[in-house]
This record gives sequence, structure tokens and C-alpha cells, in this order.
Amino acid sequence: MKRFFCSAFLVLCAILLAAQITIAAPLESLYGAKQGEEVIVPIIMYHALEDNPSNRWEITEEEFEADLHHLQSLGYNTVVMQDLIDFVNLGKPLPEKPIVLSFDDGRQPALDILLTLLEKFDANVTMAIIGAQTDKYTKISSEQKDQSFPHMTWADVEKATNSGRIEISCHSYDLHGGAGVGKKGSETESSYRTRLLADLQLFANVLHQNAGLTANSFVYPLGIFSELSDEIIKSAGYLTTLTCSERHNTITFGDPSSLFKLGRYNRPPHKSSEAFFNAIGIH
Repeated sequence: MKRFFCSAFLVLCAILLAAQITIAAPLESLYGAKQGEEVIVPIIMYHALEDNPSNRWEITEEEFEADLHHLQSLGYNTVVMQDLIDFVNLGKPLPEKPIVLSFDDGRQPALDILLTLLEKFDANVTMAIIGAQTDKYTKISSEQKDQSFPHMTWADVEKATNSGRIEISCHSYDLHGGAGVGKKGSETESSYRTRLLADLQLFANVLHQNAGLTANSFVYPLGIFSELSDEIIKSAGYLTTLTCSERHNTITFGDPSSLFKLGRYNRPPHKSSEAFFNAIGIH
């Protein structure tokens, strides 16, 4: 009888040890990714496509087309933020040499050009829109739209989304200017949280009401943020934030924090695609 209990005890110990080893083993996704697996993902920042770029945030249609052609020739594959989120949270694999092309502000003149070129090169972009500007340009008359920096309407947003080529992200409802979503010197932490959350909620409401969408990403207006902003934005349901800091990104399966404060390279005008991408280590 003593021998039986000793044997049973040893079996139980073996089972418990095996269970501990299993629990301690790295998480593996249904897709085969191992916890801690990393992927380097560069993100390029665009704003507008103009015939005569007047600043370092605008490029020509021809320059953007050349960028798409160059990236394709190098074997890069465009992905959107949801693809990065799915890799980090689910281990869903990314294609070889992934790259994100992001457009800020939701400028309307670029839309038809974008859709034509994205279809031609089988590419995708993520576009951060400003809720207040989209509301404004939806309401004003067609005569008033012939002005500088016209933005997309909600009909344009729907057209972009229905194309399957453009993912919509949040560029705030109406904080694109001044201190952006940074904390003002006179603000208490409580008032700052209240102000930022109110803007995020308003954006979420108008996006859902007008386009039936929920944004997964927040793009910092003017690249400005505070020590608290990521925490507040995360509490509002966003899964990733993008900055204007110029660097590559390493995202990690099982580490959602690797999706926050992602870096982006601004694409300036008057430079060849080869020169620009070589300068930032994309070749």
C-alpha cells in the first residue's frame, strides 16, 4: 500500500511539473507565431498630392506613383494598422517586407488619384482624418469647397472605405492645431483627461454615425503628445498611436505596448524615390 501511494505521489508530481512547464512555455498563436517574435515595420508619412508642392509635407502625384513603383520593385508589401494589430495580438503573419503608407489630414484632392494608383499597384494606405474638417466640408456648398486645403466629406470617407484600399484612422475631432493633444501648461491632469476624452468620444461618434466605422489607430496631430496621452487614448479604445518621430518600428507578438508611439518618416518633395528610401534604410 505504501508503494502504491509513493507511486501515485510521483505521478502527481510529474503531472504538476508538466503543467508548470506548459504554463511557462512561450505563447504560440494559432498561426504559429511565438511570443516575443518581432517584425520591423517602417511607416511613411504623406499629407497631400499637389501639382506644385509648397512645403515639405506635399509631394506630386508623379512622386507618389514613383514611390509605389520603387517599393514594389524592392519587394515591399503595403499593410495597414489592422494588420500590425493582428500580428501583435493574434500572431497573424505579416507579408515579407511589410511597410505602412500613412496619409494625414484627409485632404480631398488626393482621393481619386490615390484610389487609381493604389489599384494599379495593389497597395493600401491608412488615412487619418480630422472629424471637424470632415463635418465642415460635408455641410458647406460646392462653391465654398474651391479653397486651400479642402478636406474629404463623409461621402468621400465612405468611398475610400468601400474601395478596400484605404483604412480610416483618427487625427482627433478638432485638436489639429495649437498644442494638439498635448497637455496645456494651465491644465490640471483631470481637466486634460476630460478635454482629450471628450474629443476622442466626439470623433468616435461622428465616425460611427456617418460611416459606420470604428477607428483602431490614433495619429498624433502635429506629432505632439504628453506623458499621459497614450494612456488616455488607450483607455478610449485605440490600439495604436503614431507619431512624427522618424525611425523604424519593431512590433512584437504578445506585446501590445509595441504598437504605441510608432515612428514615421516624412516624405518630402523634390527627391527621387530611390534617394529618399535609401536615406532611411529602405532598399
